[in-house]
Amino acid sequence: MGKPRFKIEVLLEQDGKVIMDNLTARLLEILEKRGSLLSVVKDLGLPYSRAWELINRLESGLNVKVINSRRGYRGGMSLTTEGRELLSTYKSMVNRYVWNPDGTVCDTVYAGSDDCIVRDVINEMRSEGYCIDAYWVGSMNGLSMVISGLADIAGIHLIDPMSGEYNIPYMNSMGAWDNAVLIRGYMRLLGIVHRPYLSIGDLTDILGLRMVNRNPGSGTRLATELLLNGVARHTGYGTDEIRRIVKGYNDVVKTHVEVTEKVARGLADYGIAIAGQALSMGLAVRPIALEEFDIVVSRVSLNKPAVREFIRRINR
Repeated sequence: MGKPRFKIEVLLEQDGKVIMDNLTARLLEILEKRGSLLSVVKDLGLPYSRAWELINRLESGLNVKVINSRRGYRGGMSLTTEGRELLSTYKSMVNRYVWNPDGTVCDTVYAGSDDCIVRDVINEMRSEGYCIDAYWVGSMNGLSMVISGLADIAGIHLIDPMSGEYNIPYMNSMGAWDNAVLIRGYMRLLGIVHRPYLSIGDLTDILGLRMVNRNPGSGTRLATELLLNGVARHTGYGTDEIRRIVKGYNDVVKTHVEVTEKVARGLADYGIAIAGQALSMGLAVRPIALEEFDIVVSRVSLNKPAVREFIRRINR
């Protein structure tokens, strides 16, 4: 017997009565793809009468038709314009609030910087039955989520431009110490990753190439901004001007994996990412920083078994 899991479901209600749930949404989604209610009942394992019951409940609650029956020898069904708009809205709400495709939620949440070691630890723990959600939202957002109680653990690598110190200045400025503790992690190499045949010697070489950027709020984006500021000073461009000149500056992804995949596929010439991820993809790395990657943990989560185990494995 597997471990119990929490699940979240988005419901659409009218006058306190549920008129649409995940099952109804799946029905509409399959119907739109297959054009047949028979395919729906086979895929979902529903009695035909139950499928019609869900459709009637939805149409009666909204007082609009959500499906059309096609006449003629081809027959079948399709969603109306209202039906497609409703399904799209429902799916956007699910994506906003339910992070896992099956609606499962865990009582332990990692949020913060993408990292190879963190990914490995979380995957190991999941394979052993631990339930951990992982959201690669960047260092700053991860720290904010721990402070506000939305996450148990955050991985951060935020450099203070004034002091050159990592992470602690941000813990101070955000008033994090009352709600969180900082656990020293490890050093990791950050660099400009590119395909091996490209030559990036002087940093000004990047001006003729196309980059893939990281999301605002991530520690890597902060490092990228500092790098571009240095290029601007060296070339005489203004800081805003250099960002307009750099090709791909607004091509933003959320993880080191996405950066290296885009570079490896030739969709970008270079990006800023951790060396370990880049080397595993056969890319070259021009080092720019040896950075300190630390773990922030919510004080109220310190005794959670999954949190204790995560910390033990990170420090082993």
